[in-house]
Amino acid sequence: MNGTTAGKRVLGTINPLPKPPAHALPPNQIFVWGAGNFGQFGMGPDEANNGEFDKPRRNPWIDKKIEDGAFGEEHTGIEAIAAGGMHTMFIDEKGTIWSCGADDDAALGRITKNVPDPANEGKFLNAQILTSIPQPLQTLVNDNFRAVSIAAGDSISAAVSTAGELRVWGTFKANEGSMGFSSGSENQWLPTPILHLPARYGEKVASVSAGNNHLVVLTTHGHVYTWGAGEQGQLGRKILERSKVHGTTPEKVILHVRSRRAVAIGAGDFTSFAVDDEGQVWGWGLNNMGQAGTGDEEDKVVLQPRVVVGLGKTDLGGATVVKVAGGEHHTIFLTSDGRVFACGQSNGGQLGIPDDHPALSNDNPDGAGIVYAPTLVPFPDTDDPVVHISAGTRNNLAVTTSGALYSWGEGNSGELGVGSETNAWQPKVVVRREGGSWKAISAACGGQHCLGLFRKKVD
Repeated sequence: MNGTTAGKRVLGTINPLPKPPAHALPPNQIFVWGAGNFGQFGMGPDEANNGEFDKPRRNPWIDKKIEDGAFGEEHTGIEAIAAGGMHTMFIDEKGTIWSCGADDDAALGRITKNVPDPANEGKFLNAQILTSIPQPLQTLVNDNFRAVSIAAGDSISAAVSTAGELRVWGTFKANEGSMGFSSGSENQWLPTPILHLPARYGEKVASVSAGNNHLVVLTTHGHVYTWGAGEQGQLGRKILERSKVHGTTPEKVILHVRSRRAVAIGAGDFTSFAVDDEGQVWGWGLNNMGQAGTGDEEDKVVLQPRVVVGLGKTDLGGATVVKVAGGEHHTIFLTSDGRVFACGQSNGGQLGIPDDHPALSNDNPDGAGIVYAPTLVPFPDTDDPVVHISAGTRNNLAVTTSGALYSWGEGNSGELGVGSETNAWQPKVVVRREGGSWKAISAACGGQHCLGLFRKKVD
């Protein structure tokens, strides 16, 4: 129960445990585009499957597995997707996590080297096959971990179960290289529990977001925890050069005062965000291009949570921010009524606003092309609210209520999914609202590759 007693706030649950979506028919399938040269498309080791696609391409391996019933019963597909720096993860309808792509830094959550070949005694399976063809995270299956949400950073990965359990694997990296885990290991090859919450209050994990090399976790009781690399202030606390390893231990972030509770979180490459239960948005981390959204033009690093300007409940006419996603130098915000706002650098179209937009008129010459306060992103269809957003290094994706998919920003490796164009200053249609055979359910931006979870339209 959440409330107050004699002026003191009672600790209680304000965020529900994550739940899997309803079974979808036809089943959700994965489309890929961008660069897949490290097997992150999950289409096998064939060279033709690992090039660059400038438009969404259906994954035939996923199709075959759906036919075979590998993801559950017949006609069972995919529930969730996540794209990391050079790796991909998805959850099937059994709640099993599958991974593929680069595994030099343990991002896949499974052993891919020196794996015995069961069909040939004394021989080992080809590592390229093990990384370019999706494989389940068997240790989680063995633990009856029913995954419902996943997050991927550069080489870090995390998952939350229906029971509110958190598992983390991969590698945190600082400027000079691998930081290791709080356990002392340089790489965490298999999923492991990291955050240990007080059992007496029944507190569990509600969601997780990943930056390049840090994690932001939201609990059912509205607490926010961060850990990983903190050199740019993304942990909400000061990390000394001589004690960086302390950043790999989860610590609670206070949103101005301890009584504030969070209901949503998000992360950019080097930034972190939280929305409190009064609808106020908080940001911290790297702000050299205004990506923290706090309106500060002088402070290049925001060390502790500050209010993100213009996105409070009153500012939005009663709506609230429900999702935040960021790239290297930009951030996008999704509101409960389907609007998208953006701030940060716009030298490649990352903000989705035209280059003559008034918000880009800065008196400071060094600030040209920078928006310090979140600005509304215009979409072609004003009556088709956005329900999902994702941000890559310099690009973005947005899915609408009707299943349209929009893309904007920079895409030198085909990340935009709109053909040979490498820049889109305003949202461009990737999947149409009307016509076509597919509707978008969700999308994910990685380092140089993108994923789309699409469902076939039925008459």
